[in-house]
Amino acid sequence: MDGPLPLALICASLAFAAVVLVYVALARTPDWGLLGFAGVIEAGALVLLVVTGVQVGDADLGGGETATLFGYLLAGLVLLPIGFVWSLAERSRGATAVLAVVGLTEAFVVVRALQVWP
Repeated sequence: MDGPLPLALICASLAFAAVVLVYVALARTPDWGLLGFAGVIEAGALVLLVVTGVQVGDADLGGGETATLFGYLLAGLVLLPIGFVWSLAERSRGATAVLAVVGLTEAFVVVRALQVWP
């Protein structure tokens, strides 16, 4: 889990949240561009999960810490799809704002995974 990928995911998630807040301010609903941005973040989260799975064998983690680490990474994988389903089902300004919360939560999940990593 070393390298630039976690930092890139954190920055991309925060940028996603900022873009969504612009959408909320303009009363726009999510479009294909926003979905593509979320797809890039989702692909990065999947790559981070795979890389961490490969590296966890060499790390000095206990059983509980390993479960916590993968819990955070798996939560990061399901956040964006759930947020998008919610925002597309309701089609309101508040539902679009949910995506901003999802972007901030995605960044938080990656930060917490970095804190668990030795």
